Amino acid sequence: MLDPNADRRRHVVYVTRNTEYHCRGRECVGVRSRQTGAWLREHAALRGRLTSAAEGGAAAVERAPMGLRLIFLGREGVLTSPVEAVLRPAKEALVSYASRASAGSIRLPRAPVAA
Repeated sequence: MLDPNADRRRHVVYVTRNTEYHCRGRECVGVRSRQTGAWLREHAALRGRLTSAAEGGAAAVERAPMGLRLIFLGREGVLTSPVEAVLRPAKEALVSYASRASAGSIRLPRAPVAA
């Protein structure tokens, strides 16, 4: 039987000095600049897997607690600056995730067609 008090939400936001890393489970599905609020569609962490957290360059823990640096592995490895906050994303942010763009749910601007 399911525990009614268990937290079943899968999305989490890891906030670092300059960037927000939005994850669904262990997959990075969105990266947003804290300065501009713009979604970074070409960031190396996108679609990468959150593998661990590090302290001083050495793997420290399975979950990313405050003050540790996240390690994402995907097309490139990414080591973030220390985590300043761990939050739940705003409901409105979910529609901006890269996973939805690649699934065709978001209309991205098309390049002009040469005549």
